[in-house]
Order: sequence, then structure tokens, then C-alpha cells
Amino acid sequence: MRLGVGSASDTRIGWTAGAGIEYALTNNWSVKTEYLYVDLGKFSCGAAVCGVPTDVDYRAHIARAGVNYKF
Repeated sequence: MRLGVGSASDTRIGWTAGAGIEYALTNNWSVKTEYLYVDLGKFSCGAAVCGVPTDVDYRAHIARAGVNYKF
């Protein structure tokens, strides 16, 4: 089986939804957490790029956490 050796580039338009929370530990320190869901739709990847024709879903779950110090 031969794998594709090409490349593809595309500008995608989609949507993102998420939520987050931040909690102050002291006057200067806080902690935070955030969740994002990203959906940029589907992309049809041809045989020249992917090796076999296939549809690729551009979806992601992103989780972030952090610590902040306020000067």
C-alpha cells in the first residue's frame, strides 16, 4: 500500500463553545480552568494527499488550567 505524499491547505470556518472558572486564592494569586469544544466541519482528503480518499473531521476538545499572579 502506498501512502500519500502530497499536502493540503484550507481555511476553515466553524464554531467554538466553552466555559471556564477562576478562583482567587489570595489578593494576588488565582487558579483557573477552562474547557473548549471546537468544530470546523469536514474536509475531503483525496487519494493524492491521504493515500486513499477519506473525509477528515476537524473537531477538538481543549482543556486548560492555569495559575495567575497579579502584580
